[in-house]
Amino acid sequence: MKWAFIDYENIGSLGKVELSNYERVIVFLGSKQPRLDFHKSKYDKPISMVVVQLKASQQNNLDFHLAYYLGKLDCEAQPKVSFEVVSNDTGFGPLIAHIKNNGRPCRQLKVASVPADTQKLVQSLKSKPKEKRPQKVASLRNHIASHLGLIGNDVAVQDRLDRLVAESVINISDEAIEYLC
Repeated sequence: MKWAFIDYENIGSLGKVELSNYERVIVFLGSKQPRLDFHKSKYDKPISMVVVQLKASQQNNLDFHLAYYLGKLDCEAQPKVSFEVVSNDTGFGPLIAHIKNNGRPCRQLKVASVPADTQKLVQSLKSKPKEKRPQKVASLRNHIASHLGLIGNDVAVQDRLDRLVAESVINISDEAIEYLC
């Protein structure tokens, strides 16, 4: 029996996780994430899911909440239950090791970031003349959200925007966008 503790703020979509593999799913949702994205996933049986929606937006707030629930549920769960922390965050390692040292099977699952969606985004932008592309950061955020199905997931949208800058697809100055492709 497995329980998943999902750092949604970090992974951006539940479509990257096979939820039917878990007896219980606890999803931690950041304060700026009003909804969950299942992408195109469909399930044949019900998923037992608890959503912990955070109210405050502070650095590492979600990670602290996830750590709290790991400890709390470690005390409450039957010994045969194994825990899986679904996050690309590197800070959970010592806590997971501590839980394992105390007898509970626990591991971290990292989900692959999907460079294909960045490629899809770049292709979408390149297919338009530069003057028809979003010219302001807010417009580009809206384009990214709608084009990649990330509406309402500000963290994932910001991640894609950061990737475009890191991969030298765009430059941002003030609120204006300069396209390098």
